[in-house]
Amino acid sequence: MSETYADDYEPETFGGFIVVAISILSGILVLAGLFYATGAHARNQTALAVNNCEPSMSPSGLPCNTQQMVIGEYNGIVNPAGKLLAADMAAYRTNEKRHLAAAEAALNSEVATEQALDNRLTAIAYTSQNYANAINLITIAFDTGANTPGAAILLTPRATAIANTAMRDNQALAKLTAQQAQSKTLAQLRSFNTRVAADTTTVQAEMKLIGKTLAAPITAAQEP
Repeated sequence: MSETYADDYEPETFGGFIVVAISILSGILVLAGLFYATGAHARNQTALAVNNCEPSMSPSGLPCNTQQMVIGEYNGIVNPAGKLLAADMAAYRTNEKRHLAAAEAALNSEVATEQALDNRLTAIAYTSQNYANAINLITIAFDTGANTPGAAILLTPRATAIANTAMRDNQALAKLTAQQAQSKTLAQLRSFNTRVAADTTTVQAEMKLIGKTLAAPITAAQEP
């Protein structure tokens, strides 16, 4: 072999060796990543099993969301809101015939509570986004040895359907109450009472129905 061809041949061979080596290394890294992901998934599934977390056994279709956990989370949202609303309604009734500013302040407080209630119910509704977030939170909790966080507890699909209607009605109630709070006279203020009372009764009935739905026995045919 002449020196010219030898000079040309050696760099090409060395360069080809580097390309092959890089390809092999990349393949190894990809496989390692796949093995790690598979191992992490297996560890997560083992953690769920060890803690008796089986989605099919949960009323909300989520690992470790027992019926009592779901009911507790719902009550923890609705009960405090109900107490605040009751206090605001009492303050309104005390002032509706004699003190316009105080009555309006009570109504504005009602609106704020109603809006906050909607926001919290939206956060625990059974949606694809909330479900994915809950699974992630549950997995992290098990990996770190923590308890299931409240943000990972969702309503059941059936209860969510009722909650969606309740939230729409509650939003309408909040809008009507906000209009009432803008009244210029006590007489105008009281003219809203009948409509507000009717809408309030509707929302309260729907909230109670959500609670009854959550407390009812769950069957495989009813929930995933």
